[in-house]
Order: sequence, then structure tokens, then C-alpha cells
Amino acid sequence: MTRLSVIVKHWTPAQWDALIMQYLPANVLTDKFWRGRPGPCPICGGQDRFTYDNKRGRGDWVCRHCKDGEPMAGDGLELIRRLRGMSFAELANELEGNRPPCPLPQVARPATPKAPMSDEAKAKRIQRVWANAAPLVPGDAAMRYLAARVPGLVAPRPSALRLATMDYYHDGELMGRYPTIVAQFTLPDGRTATVHRTALDPAKPAKAYIVTADGEILPAKRNDVSALPTAGGAVRLMSPRDGVLGVAEGLETAYAAHMLFGVPTWYCLNRVLLNRFVVPQGMGIHTLHIFADFDEIDPKTGKSPGMADALALAKRVRNEGLTVHLHRPMVRGTDFCDQWLTANRLQGIAGQRAACA
Repeated sequence: MTRLSVIVKHWTPAQWDALIMQYLPANVLTDKFWRGRPGPCPICGGQDRFTYDNKRGRGDWVCRHCKDGEPMAGDGLELIRRLRGMSFAELANELEGNRPPCPLPQVARPATPKAPMSDEAKAKRIQRVWANAAPLVPGDAAMRYLAARVPGLVAPRPSALRLATMDYYHDGELMGRYPTIVAQFTLPDGRTATVHRTALDPAKPAKAYIVTADGEILPAKRNDVSALPTAGGAVRLMSPRDGVLGVAEGLETAYAAHMLFGVPTWYCLNRVLLNRFVVPQGMGIHTLHIFADFDEIDPKTGKSPGMADALALAKRVRNEGLTVHLHRPMVRGTDFCDQWLTANRLQGIAGQRAACA
């Protein structure tokens, strides 16, 4: 008897598609199935947990629930074997001597070009996301998360942050619903360019841990669509005080810098947008504190990426006539959130020692 690996050795992806079509029931072989979208599983019977992606060209598939409630994946032979309750030897015997399946025209995946979203539609989407989120209140999921990430946080309740329960989609598949921090990203002229989303764990004060069926870890933090170019903007956590403002890359880092230095601080989402930050006119700001992430050296450039972008911002803003103070953490490979956590932990240890003395 010829081995299965020999029988299918020279099959093309289209022939694997045709083989799948011969064995799977019609209610599974829908347009969504051929597009690689979640649908009913022919093995376990789930309605939205099976995906046929043929990504290696061998009839490849994945189900989120097939292995005693855990994800399972395989090629077309494994799919047919499980569907029919056959051994590999029995399947090889059934296929032996047959010509490989001929590609059938109806298995071709139709292209579905997606029309680009207009600027007006983007703006309406952003407005809708923001309107459907609620202002933060003490004890909600967002406030608990911030208290855990920046212990001892004392700051004005931010009008630029809201909380919503939102669906998390990845490649068209619903991964779950999560409490989500929605951040309003504002341009120097006061217009909203986009909203940024941070999915939170429903059970504990931490970012959500979201994993696909094939093991890919998805980001908890994501931008929504941008109605306007984002260069120059920031999330305005608090108002400048006495003409002084700070900027940082991330939410937690901004709050930690505020606790360490007492400076009202905004955040720009990432180092590239920090580099492009523009001090708004009409707010009386004359002094800018830049709280850089002290990244490890990039071997390609020989520079610390976070420091390089912070230095570029400092140089530009000084040339505009403002007073600039550039700060970096004491330890390479950390940010000010790390530094605040270390300081807070050491303070706690010192307090315990004093209590025991």
C-alpha cells in the first residue's frame, strides 16, 4: 500500500481544495468557508469556530474547540480522517490508485475588494465609538487597571479617557468582548483624529490576553481608524499648569511621570508620534517636559529608538523658543512606569522595615 505522503506529494493547493469538496457536506462548503471565514465545524458541530485557510496549500484548517474544548489544527487528510472516523491506513487505501482530484472551478475564492472608508465615514465611526463609551468613575475596570499599573496614582479624572465594552475582531473573527479604555487623540487645533483602544481583562486589573486558535498573541492596544492625520496630536490626560506640560509615549508612562515629577502630562501613543508632537497654541505653554522611554540600543542604528525620537522633539521645540526638559529613566531598557513601580516597591519595603524597627 502506498503511503499517504507519496500519494499527495505533488498535489497543488487547488487539488487539495477539490479533495475537501468531495468529502465535506454542502452546508459547510459555503462562500465564507472558501474565504477563510469562521463557520460550522464538520467535526465537532460548532457553528462559528472552524476556519479553512489552506495556508500551506495542503487543505489546512483550524477549529477553536475540537480537542476536548481546546484548539486543534491539521491538513486536509487529518480533516477527512476525523470526519469519516478512518485511520490513515484506511484513508490511504481509499485514495490509492485514484488520480489526484481535479480542481473544480467553483472552489476558486472570489476576490472581494473592500471599498475604502471615506473621511466622513471615519469621522462618524470615531464619534460613535466615543459616544458609546462612558466617563470613568471610581472603581470601574479602567480605574482599577490604572491603579494597578501606577500604584498610588493621584491625578484628575481624565475627560480624554472613557470606558466601553467592545467586541474584539481579528481577521473578521470575533475573539471576545472586553472592557475597553477608549482614549481621545486630539490634534493641536482641538480636532479629534482617532480613538485608541486598550482591551482589559474582565477578571483582573490587567490588559486582556487574547490568543488566536493557532497561538498568535494579539495586541490589547489598538488604534481605530483615523479621520485625520495623527501627526502633532496627543491624548490630553490633564490640563497644563502655569505654562508647563509634559509628554510621554504611553498612558501608563504618562501617569507615572506625573507621579514622579508632578508635571501634568499627555501621551502620544508611540515614539514616532512623540517625535511629531506639536505644542498647541493658545494654551500659554512655555515649558515642555519630555519623558522618554530608555529603549535598548538598536543594533542597526546604534541608537536607543525612544531616546532618538525624544531628542528630535526636544531639538525642534527648543528651536521654536520653548524651554525644554528631557528626562529618561535611570535604567536602560525601562520606562518611567517601570521606574515608578520600582520606587513604589522600595518605598513599601522601607516602610515595612521602619514598622519593624
